[in-house]
Amino acid sequence: MNIQRSAGFTLIEIMIVVAIIGILAAMAIPAITSSIDKAQRQACAMNQKSIDGAKVRWALEHRKPVTATPSETELFGQNAYIEHKPDCPAGGAYSLNAVEEKCACSIPPHAH
Repeated sequence: MNIQRSAGFTLIEIMIVVAIIGILAAMAIPAITSSIDKAQRQACAMNQKSIDGAKVRWALEHRKPVTATPSETELFGQNAYIEHKPDCPAGGAYSLNAVEEKCACSIPPHAH
């Protein structure tokens, strides 16, 4: 009598593997989302610093007081200080403010 044994996984083994994958995914997803948020905050901060630097250069070159606020067309464009207006990676909007004030993002955690 020859007994053939099938080579495969039992339902219990498959359920254990799926449970382990679920646990690993549950641990990884919060870390990934926090990394994305951190990267967006850092990119937004760099954009704000670029805008602040452009405002200072604008004020120096045009002999404007630090209380003056430049327009977007004076800072952004083909022959301006920054080629195009940066966008917040999280979808926020930048307000230029006066030269002495820092550029602000409409998303509160992105304020620097």
